[in-house]
Amino acid sequence: MALDRKAEVERRTQLLIDRFGGYTDAFDSRPAFNRFGQRENHVAAIRRRRELGSAVAALRDDPFLDLLRETLRTWGIGQRGAILVERDSFHRALREREPDIAPLDGRNIDDPDLDVTGAARQVWELIESLEIVENDAKLVSATKALHHLLPDLVVPMDRKFTRTFFCWHVPEFQYQQERVFRHAFEHFVRVARSVSPIQYATGSGWRTSRTKVIDNALVACCVKENLPVPS
Repeated sequence: MALDRKAEVERRTQLLIDRFGGYTDAFDSRPAFNRFGQRENHVAAIRRRRELGSAVAALRDDPFLDLLRETLRTWGIGQRGAILVERDSFHRALREREPDIAPLDGRNIDDPDLDVTGAARQVWELIESLEIVENDAKLVSATKALHHLLPDLVVPMDRKFTRTFFCWHVPEFQYQQERVFRHAFEHFVRVARSVSPIQYATGSGWRTSRTKVIDNALVACCVKENLPVPS
């Protein structure tokens, strides 16, 4: 069964690579994230991050952190037991991680020279140490937050589509998060190096960065291929 699942994830990854442009267009036609404020807050946060010029500048900017917190709220963080910490604690939690975030700024997921193992380790250590929600499982909230600080490196992950694409069952997604993250990161790098996602990141709609178009295409793959949700 384990070998079958591995083969299936490999098949899906290759499908994502081969049909990336089509899946990206399909997501534009029928975005899976359409609750009020989801796209608007995300676009505003990414735009502010680009204007500020660096992750460090963003971490030191109260308006950006306020916008990021609101983006996470509209993206569903604060539901299903993942309670966002209060504003001051949110700002403090992110700023305390500045020494760990700064070295990752400027790294691109599609860079052929990226040290994949090293980058995955550094990002995971950030995820594990980031105290922005009041629960132990931090993968979803942290990748969504870090995506807005490091939009060229960190793909946002979620329980519905990312879990479905990689065939993860609920217990492993909940309790084996380091393994889950490293596995996904390696596949995201493989996709990025194969398709050059920057060419699809036009800045319009949901096409806001290298990593967001990867997320968009993955979501559309799940929908168009009717991939079964693991129990």
